[in-house]
Amino acid sequence: MSLNNQIVKGVRVLDIAEEGAAAIDIMVNKVIHEMREQKIPIIDIQVTDTNCFLILGEKL
Repeated sequence: MSLNNQIVKGVRVLDIAEEGAAAIDIMVNKVIHEMREQKIPIIDIQVTDTNCFLILGEKL
């Protein structure tokens, strides 16, 4: 996915440090559903050992 023509409007950070795969799946899917309802596109997802960053934006 190209990030050209995108503006970052915010970031959602999920703490996944002590969560299992099923819990992480539920958390991420919940945020995706919320963002779709609000019509806020998720333009990127970055994951570290302890956090999941969902980069929120809008198209130009």
